[in-house]
Parts: sequence; structure tokens; C-alpha cells
Amino acid sequence: MMVNRIMKKLPQDVVIFMLLKLPLKSLLRFKSISKIWYTLILSDTFFKLHLKRTTTTKDEFILFIRTLREDDPYKLTSIASFFSGDDKNNLTTLFPDVDVSHLTSSCCTIFNELIGPCHGLIALTDSYIIIVLNPATRKYVVIPSSPFECPTGYYRYIEAVAFGFDSIVNDYKIIKLSDVYWDPPTDDRGPRGSRVEIYNLSIDSWREHNIEFPSIYFSHCSEVYYKEAVHWFTIKDDLVILCFDISSEIFRTMEMPSVCTDLNGPRYGLAVLNDTLVLMTYPDSMCTIDHTENRLDIWMMKEYGESESWIKIHTISPLPIPIESALVIWKDHLLLLQTQTGFLSSYDLNSDEVKEFNLNGHHESLRVVKYTDCLTTIPTLSQHSKQIQQL
Repeated sequence: MMVNRIMKKLPQDVVIFMLLKLPLKSLLRFKSISKIWYTLILSDTFFKLHLKRTTTTKDEFILFIRTLREDDPYKLTSIASFFSGDDKNNLTTLFPDVDVSHLTSSCCTIFNELIGPCHGLIALTDSYIIIVLNPATRKYVVIPSSPFECPTGYYRYIEAVAFGFDSIVNDYKIIKLSDVYWDPPTDDRGPRGSRVEIYNLSIDSWREHNIEFPSIYFSHCSEVYYKEAVHWFTIKDDLVILCFDISSEIFRTMEMPSVCTDLNGPRYGLAVLNDTLVLMTYPDSMCTIDHTENRLDIWMMKEYGESESWIKIHTISPLPIPIESALVIWKDHLLLLQTQTGFLSSYDLNSDEVKEFNLNGHHESLRVVKYTDCLTTIPTLSQHSKQIQQL
């Protein structure tokens, strides 16, 4: 081919520079031109350069999962959608919708967490089934179940699932956090114990990690992966942010703004805005509130890990629509929300424009995660585990 002949005459660094400017779909097509191109594009050097390439918010896409209730009240259908956004904040479909209900552990469960992105990969889980997906290629793998069981006479409750990259050992990890209780014949569950299980993708293996952690304070769409750590909420003396560092495998906490520790009114969410951790507070739809409390505040942690560096950067008051959950901040200015009627809406933090999309789901079931296209391949698991599949 003419393109192949021309490229052979160019220095490799020039070829690499040109390839890094191409969209992922073009790169995947170029792999088939020749063995030389195939080897170059899939090389570790090119992958690292592609991972570190300069991107803008225009390169951000979203994976959106919504759950619909069928005629059978005990059956739920989960639909995955992939979108890009235009200059007018409209959604453009990247791929046809995919029914992913068969990937949940039962017909009455939903994907309650979308974790990531981490080098372009996202983890989806209903707490029992865990999937690692590259949304750009739609290739995924179902992670094998942990082999560790509770002792006889005990039961466990899965608090959370985390996913991230360990840059020290160059491996992806999945972390499962569980509460363990005595299973008595009465309602007295006895003292709480905790269990941490860690899965390494490169060796396709689970292990137990002997470390205690406090109970997680559940809030919809509050889990965030940022700076190689996963973040939730927990209660110490007040509400604080609980962090788990993927590399060191230790827990730590960060204090929230002093006015954001009330447990009897607002909801709390975490997000990333301008590559900075932010905290969102907004009304709890299950509580009766007066008009003066009908607002959403966004706080930014200017220096990560420094609790004194919180500053309030946005206040939306009054909220133009009743909301159920704050989902994610997309393109650094679009706050995506689930309304109390179940629809996906956006609030433009720059223009205050509100849009409602013709996308709805069951109560508190909308989940959104933003990502950029990436060449990351999912490690092949052992022959005894489920292999990589295509959505």
C-alpha cells in the first residue's frame, strides 16, 4: 500500500508522532496494514506514549447505564449506552445500546458502581459480579469470584468494590470490602468484623489482606478513583472521606469542610473537576426540606490531602429541577444529574443552562462514568477463568 511505503521512508519517531494524533478507531484499523505497524502500535513504548498524550475535555466520552423495571416487578433490565457530546451539550450515540442485564448476578440486581476510569478501563459491579471493561473497544472480562468463604455461623455484607492501578508493581487491582457478622438465631448480630480481599489481574488471583476499615457511609454515586486511590465516605466523629491507596494497600481519611458534616439532611457526592477532587452537597429527596435548603454546593480541594484547602466554587440555588442524585461532572462544566422523575439531566456550570434528555431509569439507578479512548488491553486470565469477550 502507498501509505505503508511512505511511512517506511519516515523516521520512526515521526511515524509515532503522527499515529498519536489519530483517533483510536484509526489506530485499530492501522494495525492490520503490516506486521511492523501491528508491532509498533501494540508495543509497550507506544502504549505509554498514547496513555500520556495530551487530551482535552472534547476527548471525553461517557458510559451511561440505566435500569428499567419490566412488567414483572422482580425483573430489572440494565442498558449500557456510550455517548460523546457536541458544542451544544447534546448527546451523540457512539454505539448501539447494549442490554447488560445478563452480566448481573440476578434478574433483580443492578450495576450499583461504575469505577474508573483507570488507564481507560472501567469496573462495573453489582457487588457480586465484577466486570472490567474497555469502553472504547467494548471488550470485557468477568472477574472470577473470590474463593474465600465466611466461617460457619457467620455471614458477610459487601460494603464496596474498588478498582485501580498499582504503578509500583505495574498491575491492576480489584478490592472487595466486606462486613462480617455472627449469624445468630436472634436479631443480635454481634460485633462487626471486616474483611478485605484483593485481586491482581496480572496473576489472576485473589488474596486476603489483613487490615481493618470503618463502615462505609453509603451515598449514591459517591465513589471516585483519583490519584491511584479510591474514595468513599465514612463516619469517625464526623463524616469524613475514606481513601484506599491502591499501591500501599492502606486506608486513610481526609476531613471535609466543617459545614459539610451534617448527617440529617443533605446528600454528599464526590467527583473530579479540572483534575481536582470535588465534593458535592445537595438535598436528600427522601427528606422534607424548605426552599432555602434547595441548593447544590460544589467544594474543591485545592491541595489534595490538605483538609484546610477546601474552597466553595459553585452554588446552584435554588435548584431548577428536583434531583435524586448528582452523577458526574463531564467536560469540566456539565453536571449530570438524575431527576426525581428518573430522567438524565445536565446543568451547565458556566451558563446555568438546564437540559433534560430522553433517557430515564428506575429510582436511583442511573450510573455514569466519563472516559477517554485508550489502547489498554485487558490482561488475559488463566485458562480456568472466563476469557475476554465483546459487548
